[in-house]
Amino acid sequence: MIRYLEQEEKSRTRALWKEAFPEDSESFTDYYYTEKMKDNRVLVCEEEGRIVSMLHRNPYRICMRDNEVVCDYIVGVATAVNERHKGHMRSLMLALLRDMQEEKQPFTFLMPARESLYTPYDFRFIYDQPRWVLGYNKNIRRVPYETLLTEDLAQWQNAWLKRRYDVFAVRDVPYLERMEKELRSEDGFCRLIYDDDWFVGMESEWGLGEREMRYLYTGDQYRTLAGTKPAIMARIISLPEFVRGIRLSEDCPEDKVILEIGVNDLFVPQNQGAWFWKLTKTGSEMIQESRFIAKGKMAVFNIAEMTQWLFGYQVPEQVKNLPYREYIETYRRVFLDEVV
Repeated sequence: MIRYLEQEEKSRTRALWKEAFPEDSESFTDYYYTEKMKDNRVLVCEEEGRIVSMLHRNPYRICMRDNEVVCDYIVGVATAVNERHKGHMRSLMLALLRDMQEEKQPFTFLMPARESLYTPYDFRFIYDQPRWVLGYNKNIRRVPYETLLTEDLAQWQNAWLKRRYDVFAVRDVPYLERMEKELRSEDGFCRLIYDDDWFVGMESEWGLGEREMRYLYTGDQYRTLAGTKPAIMARIISLPEFVRGIRLSEDCPEDKVILEIGVNDLFVPQNQGAWFWKLTKTGSEMIQESRFIAKGKMAVFNIAEMTQWLFGYQVPEQVKNLPYREYIETYRRVFLDEVV
């Protein structure tokens, strides 16, 4: 049986969590089951009253250019060792995609332990995690997090992110308070960065064993990029909701453009078919023309290709067949650095 757990039942998944993620410390697991379980949803597969497979839907407020939406970050994807290869996770994933579509979520995202588990469901990488190093500056000084009000810090982070990115998780006081608890669970800390008396950013690190930087938010003149790695996979759930913030560039010779495209989506049939895509310089909308795609009449994409293209990660070959393609402003700058 597949169902969502009631709030008082969520602790029943802890044994499966420990079996599936033995690398997680007891302190981090305590943090997760104390904090993240407050407002998430846990979808499970039960056999004779025993939880044999699960995934967790952790909600985040996401800024998508000028729109704010709620999207779920999928974590805790696990199946008991003696129940694997029986189709439990496939059943959960199909139920998940169906439910999210009914809720009109624009997209969902996750940090995969194994990419191959999610590519069959049309998840693709859309964000490479950067590794930043704070540069040397004789005027730089670091002070403990508590020296700045949390509300002021949330406002600063949102402004910093808005200047740089089209898609990011919105910061507020609960977000930062939860982040502080997450860092403490792995002996982590946050410090504020000043250039003399001017506040210029913040950094944090954590890790009970090997220490690593959790984030470094500051101006590019204060940091150096030491490398990147693919980190976050995503999947478009509701195509009409997703494209609302995609627009024509200001130098487009037309104020409105209507494109006809085809989309193939095996698991979310509401995305399947032929679409009229109406783009203006302030946003766009998609109107479904038909559930069927006329061969040879339009550029046709699968939903995985659409996901990578519209997140600005990779441009599929079919885009060259679209008129006004050079004027379509996708979400070119994505920043999803959430770990849990």
